[in-house]
Formats: sequence, C-alpha cells, structure tokens
Amino acid sequence: MQLRHLRVRNIRSYESAAVDFGAGTTLISGDVGAGKTSLLYAIEMALFGTSEVDAAYLVRHGGAHAEVEVAFEDGEHRYEISRRFRRVHRRGRETFEPEAIHFSVDGAKTEYSATELRQRVIELLGFPDNPSPTAHSDLWRWAVYVPQERMRDILAAKPQERLETVRKALGVEKYRTAAENAQELAADLRRRAAARRSESELLRHFDETFATATEEGDRLRVERATLEESVERGATAVAELRKAVEVLDRAVRGAEADRRELESLGREDAAQAAALAARARLRVERESAVAATEAELRTAAREADELLGRQAALAEADRSRERQRAELEALAGEMTALHRARADLAAAERRREPSRRAAEEASREVASRRTELEARTNEGPDHEPPAPTPNTLETIDERLVLLRADEGAALAALARAQSSLQEFEELLNAGVCPRCHQAVRASEFEPHRAESAREVNELESKHRQLVERRRQTEEERAARERFERARERWVAVERDRTASRAALESAETRLRTAQAALAETDAAIEDARTRCARAASAEPREAALRAALVAGESERATLAAAVEASLLANERRRGARATGESLRAELERIDREVAELRSRVEVRARRVAELKAALAGAEQDAVRLGEARRRCVAAEEAVETTRRTLVRVDTRLDEATRRLADAERGRAERARRLRDAGELDARAAWVGGPFRLSVLAMEQKLLAHAQAAFERNFSRYFATLLDDPALVARADVTFTPSVAIEGEWTPAEALSGGERTSLALAFRLALAQVVRSLGSLRLDTILLDEPTDGFSPEQVVRMGELLNELDLPQVILVSHEDALSGIADRVVRVVKVDGASQLRTGGPAEETGSPPEARAPEPPRPRRRHTRSGLG
Repeated sequence: MQLRHLRVRNIRSYESAAVDFGAGTTLISGDVGAGKTSLLYAIEMALFGTSEVDAAYLVRHGGAHAEVEVAFEDGEHRYEISRRFRRVHRRGRETFEPEAIHFSVDGAKTEYSATELRQRVIELLGFPDNPSPTAHSDLWRWAVYVPQERMRDILAAKPQERLETVRKALGVEKYRTAAENAQELAADLRRRAAARRSESELLRHFDETFATATEEGDRLRVERATLEESVERGATAVAELRKAVEVLDRAVRGAEADRRELESLGREDAAQAAALAARARLRVERESAVAATEAELRTAAREADELLGRQAALAEADRSRERQRAELEALAGEMTALHRARADLAAAERRREPSRRAAEEASREVASRRTELEARTNEGPDHEPPAPTPNTLETIDERLVLLRADEGAALAALARAQSSLQEFEELLNAGVCPRCHQAVRASEFEPHRAESAREVNELESKHRQLVERRRQTEEERAARERFERARERWVAVERDRTASRAALESAETRLRTAQAALAETDAAIEDARTRCARAASAEPREAALRAALVAGESERATLAAAVEASLLANERRRGARATGESLRAELERIDREVAELRSRVEVRARRVAELKAALAGAEQDAVRLGEARRRCVAAEEAVETTRRTLVRVDTRLDEATRRLADAERGRAERARRLRDAGELDARAAWVGGPFRLSVLAMEQKLLAHAQAAFERNFSRYFATLLDDPALVARADVTFTPSVAIEGEWTPAEALSGGERTSLALAFRLALAQVVRSLGSLRLDTILLDEPTDGFSPEQVVRMGELLNELDLPQVILVSHEDALSGIADRVVRVVKVDGASQLRTGGPAEETGSPPEARAPEPPRPRRRHTRSGLG
C-alpha cells in the first residue's frame, strides 16, 4: 500500500494545496522555510491527529478552520482519511478541537471519533500500536517517518529503550508478553489449585453431618407412624360427636328462628300503627291542599282571559315600528354618501400638506443634483490613459517570482563555486587540505582550480543577467502599477459622473410625481366639499326618525310584558287543574292503604299466638346442645394436638432429609474440588515449564534472525554512505550502533556530525527493511525529512545512489539539496508567494533551473585518515 494524494487547507504556511504521489522517489525541494516539512506533518496529522505535533503549531495563523486529507491505494482499494479542526476559546486560551473525522473505502465515507479512527489506521497500516488517540507512535517515527532534526535521536536513546522499540517494531514483543502471561497463568493456576484444596478442607465436616442425619431420619420415621395411627382414632370419635351436635343444633336454630320471627312481628305491629297515624295526618294535609289549588285556579283564569286584547295591541305596535324602520332605511343611502364625502374631504386635506412638502423637497433636490453634475463634469480626466505594457500585474508577478527564484538558485550555486574555488586556492597556496589538514601536492589540483574558476565566471555572468532581467521586470511592474492607478482614477470619475446623471434624472422624476400628486389632492378636496353640501339636508330627518323609533321600542316592551303575564297565568291555570286532580287521586290511594294495613294487623295476631306455643320446650334442647359441643371441642383439641406433634415430626424429618442431601452434595463437591486441584497443578506445570520455554525460544530465534539481517543491511548502508574502508558499522544484541575505526570500536557520540547522520540514516533504513520483511507493516512508503543534514556533497550523491540501490517501493524525500533531483522520479517544488506556500510539480531539470548533466561534477575529496579517538 502506498500514499497517493495529499490535500491541505490552512496548514502552517499553506492556504490551500494538493499534490499527487506515485511509486518510486518523490523529491520535495525548496528554500529554507518554504513549507516542505509542513507537508509531512500534515500526513502524520491525518493519520494520528495531534498526538505527535500540537494543532496550534500546525494550523495557519488566523485560520478559523484547518483541514488535511490523505489517500492510500493497495492495488484493490482506495482509502481516504480526512480530519477537520476548528479554532475555539476554552477558559481564556485558544485551542483547536476536531470538527469532522472521516474514513472512506472506495468512496464509501464513514464518520469516526478520534479513538475509532486511530484503531482503523492501525488496522490499515498493519503494525501494532497503542490505540489511544493521544499516544505517540514509536514505530511510525522509527520505521516510516523521520522528522527533521530527529535523525540522530535514535543514537542517543538508552540501549534498553532502543531494544524495546525495535522489538515492538518487529512484532516479537508478543512472544515475551506470551511468556510473561504464561508465567503469570501458571502462578494463577497454582494459586487456584491451593484454593481448591483449602476449599475442600472446609467441606470435610459434611462426612459427620451425613452419619448424624441418617440416624435421626430413621428414628423420626418410626415416631411418625405411631402419631398417624393416633390421629385416625381421634378423627373417628370427633365425627360421631359432630353428628349429635348437628341434630341438636338444628332443633335450637329452629327455636331461635321462631323467636326472631316473634320479635319481628312485634316490630311490624308498632310500625303499622305508626303508619296508620301518619296516613291520617297526610289525608288532612291533602284535603287542605285541594282547597288552596281551587282558589289559585279561579285567580289565574281571570288574568288569562285578557290575553287576546293584549296580543292585538302588541301587533299594532310592531307594525308602527316596521314603518319607522323602512323610512330610516330609505334615508340610509343619503347618510352613507354624506359620511363618505366628509371622510374623503378629511383624507384629502391630510394629504395636501405632505404633497406640498414633497414637491418643495423634490425641487430643492433637482437644483442640488444639477450643481453636483456640473462639478463632476469639470473635475478629473476626460479620457482613458494608454497602457505601457500588454502584460497584467499577475503575469508580471509570476515572472518576477520565477526570476527571483532563479536568481537565488544562481546566487547559491555561485556561492558554492566560490567556496570551492577558495578551498582550491588555499590548498594550492598552503599545500595543506583546508578540511582534514593533510599535506597534498598542489600540482594535482591545479586543473581543478582552473575548472572551478571558469565555473565561477560563468555563474557570475549568469547571475548578472538574471539580476538585469529582474530589474527590467520590476521597472515594467512599476509602470504597470502607475497605469493601473491612473486607470482606476479615470474609472472612478466616470462612475461618479454616471451616478450624478442618474441621480438628477431620478430627482426630476420625483419632482414631476410630487407636483401631479399635489394637483390631484386639490381636486379631491373641491369634489368632497361639493358632495357634503348636497347630502347635508338628510341628517335632521334621520335624527327625528331615530327618536320616534326609540319611543316605539319602549311602548312595545311594555305590551310584550303584559302578553307574557297573560301567558304565564294561562300556564298556572292548567297547572292548578292538574294538581287538584293529582291530590284527589292521592286521597283515594291513602284510603286503600289504611284498609290494607288493618287487615295485616289481624293476620299477625294469629301468627304470634302460634309461635308462643311452639317455644315452650326450646330451653332443654339448648342445654343438651351446649354439653354436646363441649365434648366435641375437647375431642377436636386432642386430635389437633396430635396433628401438631405430627407436623413437628415431619418438619424435623424434612430437616434431617435436607441435611442428608446437603451432606451428600458437600461430599461430592469436596471430591470434585480435589480433582480440580490436581488438574490445575498439572496445567501449571506445563504452562510454566515447556510452553513458556518454547515461546521464549521462538522469540530469541526471531530476534536473532532479525538482528542478523539488520546488522548486514546496517553495515552495508553505512559503508555506502561514507565509502571509507577504515570505518565499519556494527550493532550489538540490543541494537546499539557503534563504529570500528581501524579496528577500534568507537561509540556514536565520538563521531563527526556527518558520520553520525550517516550512522543514524543507515540504522533507520536497515530497520525499515527488516520491519517490512519480518513484520506486518502494509505501508510501502518511507518519509525522509532533510536526511542529509551535515552531509558533504559526496555523501549526498552516495545517499541518492543508496536509495536507488534499495529500490524502495515509494520514498518521499524532503531536501534542499539539488543533487538529489537526479535520482528522483518526480520533483515537487515549494515556493512562497506573499507569505503563502505554493506547490509546483515537474521534472528535476525544470525545478532546479538546469539539467543534471549541465552541472559540473564535484571533485573527489582526499580520503582522510582516522585517529584512534575517531576525530578528523
């Protein structure tokens, strides 16, 4: 899987940029501070968020949002990861928080949290890592991405820390973890076995409980059989006694029922006597009500007879009121016209004053706009200035940026050539190498000095030509700027003149509109006054009719009240008739009820005599029933006592049976736990012994294989970078690098800057190769940020040759060394325009200013000899 695309927005010095990557080597070049490293930080931020670099350091100053997106392809699928941040203020400080996080496979987008995306990235890249979104990724920084100025950090790491990181990168720490887990598992199994034995000792008491419960259960079963026989005999005696009690109880209950009936008949006699007295009183009251109802009937009849005369008078009053209303409706049209004319007059008078003011204001505005137009016409240029050049400012600025970049590149090449010439001159003058201070023969380097002098002259001439072209372009730009300012002034004056003419025309239109509105308002006032004069005579007639209508309404209300009173009297008459009939019917009902009550009294008297005769022998039956009940209760209590004893015996027998079952289960559980303890001891012996040793042996075998492959690559890569047979790189079992100088081992800190950089670069490249061959890393991309720090020109060339030799699937190289463009399959140039970084892609020759074959080769440097201290 390889990186294919990167897009950034508001990342450090980038407002917006995008670049595509292909297989092979891509060189990202540019001046110091142009923004090359920011692209690698953006890739890292898309994968791991801000765990490695703070968002405030990456987001462009002043940007409210920042976004980065990367795309990977593995030949079957395309994976895209995007993160978007926003600037927020929390507790008085400015910070950045995630706004949107997406992961898509072949265009199918899914939104994730930071933790979920970290896990998804780990699965995609194929190497073990901490899934926490805030954790650092050592494997990423050691085997994939080497940040600027961090190349040598690996040399200063502690041996144990370096070994642990390498183990993690190679994926062999899982064997040690498995061995440690096996040891812990064996200890845990032994602890569990001991716990099982201890638990089995706690269950030993179940043996004694089993014997005791068996003996007690046998004894309780014999006792229970005896009690059951006693309960059966008692139950038979109780049944016979209950039959005798039932016979006597029926006789006593019959006598009791007769007694209650006798008492009930007495109460009924008293109640019926009271009912007869109440009905006598009610008959007297109903006879008085009949007399009052007949008097009310006579009074209501007299008032109801006046209903017809009152209804005729009310009808005449209604006809008079209808005539008055018809006359009012005839006058309604004239009154409506009068009110409408008065409203139109008031509205027209209200509109006149605003119309007059609008006309005056429009007149004043027309005068003002004419004065303004005359002033605009007399000021400023009256024609467009001529253009000094057909090129626009943007075109000139682009040429100027390219010329300045070419001028800078030419100046840097001139400085390098002058430095090389000065070294040759010092070498020829002193006969000593200015770098290693070894004696040399000047005659061998005279041709090189002459060639270097010719190169300096050619570069000085090229630099002067570029400076002159830049000066001419700057003058052309200044002339174009003057033309643009003059044209802007002419355009502004023409725009103001056009606006003044339009404003004058608008003011004149408003003046004509206001004058027309004022004339229309005056005409409306005159028309409304004429209509008011015509309709004024209808107003007094309408007032007189309304007064007469009010008087008629009052008279009609009086007549309507009289008609209503007659109607109510008629209703009272009908009600009084119905009430009288009802009262007379009730008197007849009362007489019938009195006769029926007197008949019932005679029947009850005969029944009372019969009941008193039947109750004469009931006392003796009650005495015999009490004695029988006492004997039955005593027998039932004796049987119940025996049953309770039987229940207690059953309870004790159940308890003994339960304890016996518990004891049997306890004995079985004790035997099972002893078996489990034996099995756990056997497992602990195998896990802590043969299994753990096998896992450790596998780990050592894989680590030894990886260390051997690493040391071969490490030594070969270091030799390629330095090309000095006296220096041999080695690494011990902890992957600690060191160098043998003429057979004497020297630590990394005793080497020169270029040698330490070569050692660190060789270490990282060798580690990356081993990780890809032994680990599960799916990413075939290596990111190198300024790996040539401290390199001589020869080492830069050798590093390019080494990358070519390794034939890595994809290398993204950030460097300001133009010599590396010869090994790059593609060059991306980073330039800054007005403080913003921009990307320009092309071939190596296009980006560096001259083809690789046009640059003079570097002269070979004399190989220096090393002292035992390792210092040059």
